[in-house]
Amino acid sequence: MKPDVSVIMYVKNGMPYFKRALQSVIHQTLYNIEILVIDGGSTDGTLEYTRQCQSADPRICILRSSQGSVGAQFNLGVEHAQGEYIGIVESDDYILPEMYEEEVACAKDCGCDVLRADNFIFFTNGDKEVRLQTRVSHKKGNYNRILCAGREPENVLIGGSFWTGIYRREFLVEKNIRMNETSGAAYQDFGFLFLTGALAESTYIIPRAFYCYRKDNPQSSCNQPARLDMPVQEYRFLEKELKKRGIWEQYKEYFFLWKIRNERWFYFNLDKAMKERYVHVLYEDLREMTKNSFSCALLNDKERTFLEIANRGEEELCEYLRQKVKGWTESAEKIEIQNADIIYLFGAGNIGRIFYYFLQNDQSRKNIRNGVTAAYVDNSPELWGVELDGVPVVTPREAFEAPNAFFIVCSENYADEIYIQIKAAGVPDCNIAVCDDMDSCIRLVMGRKA
Repeated sequence: MKPDVSVIMYVKNGMPYFKRALQSVIHQTLYNIEILVIDGGSTDGTLEYTRQCQSADPRICILRSSQGSVGAQFNLGVEHAQGEYIGIVESDDYILPEMYEEEVACAKDCGCDVLRADNFIFFTNGDKEVRLQTRVSHKKGNYNRILCAGREPENVLIGGSFWTGIYRREFLVEKNIRMNETSGAAYQDFGFLFLTGALAESTYIIPRAFYCYRKDNPQSSCNQPARLDMPVQEYRFLEKELKKRGIWEQYKEYFFLWKIRNERWFYFNLDKAMKERYVHVLYEDLREMTKNSFSCALLNDKERTFLEIANRGEEELCEYLRQKVKGWTESAEKIEIQNADIIYLFGAGNIGRIFYYFLQNDQSRKNIRNGVTAAYVDNSPELWGVELDGVPVVTPREAFEAPNAFFIVCSENYADEIYIQIKAAGVPDCNIAVCDDMDSCIRLVMGRKA
């Protein structure tokens, strides 16, 4: 019987996390799946454990890859897959039991090429596992309807990661969509995610979360990149693919926006020493980017400033980025010592929800009262009055009228504009903290430095 889903699990020395990942796939409520474990040369017992599981479960197929590349491992999995849909589970994550049953049912019902879903981030805090839901799209209207970037190009920017859903296998085969096979274990999904969004005739997003993405693995490739030019190489691959397929002009403005945001994100997720080394790579790439004929119309103030400073010189860029890191450190300190009657989380998106958990549950910082009153505020009228975490989202005007209020700007893309808006309302700078990076926010919640 043809499997409903071929679940690709690429791994190299994935113990001890891989046990949980594999067991979460084995115990899916949808039994009609095949599990393709592509081993990249494990020497830590991963392969032996997989063979033990295979002896008890014939749905498991083990493939070996010697190329040392996640992209090559994933592509090998697609070549061998027999399922109607392709799913991906990374070796240190896990999925909820009903994930594929619900996603396949929805994908078949709407006949989509690509189905995406929200996801959870998780980490351990002491002896407790913390699991927080994050949204794949900030726009409520993008959920539960067919999207097509060919008709609405902005939909190619819908975020999330490529493992949040499933892909119709024939769509990937017909469009010849594969991962870049650069060496290493990170960032090859940037191009894949953009291409599937651009080429799918139908993408559907459901407001459910099933995939649990680990944020506290110190050996993660995101935390320890093999090379500092990995994002640059990935976007060269993507640009080549878009031009080869004749859709470069249609998507180049979104390509540059996506590229700027991700390369900036890459910088802020490096440790201090790597940040200093990466600035030169980033500077050269940004300078090369400005030679291209794109309008910058899609860029926000922060992104425009980023490019302008890069044009002034490498030292200016380096100092600008150092000040951004310093600004986040100062904001974290403000949050720790504030003594307001109410804290407004300006931005009811992923960062705001992570901070809400932090304010309600963190007891390790003596100056943050456990159970402090917090509320969301947002500029989107569609969110006003809506409850998140049991708390209504209020209007900016209502928040600005509150006495002794502290504001945390919680926005990755519009933090600069929101900060100016709050200052214009007369709020003193000592009562404003800015967080424009979700991973820095998560590190604060986990008790780690930016």
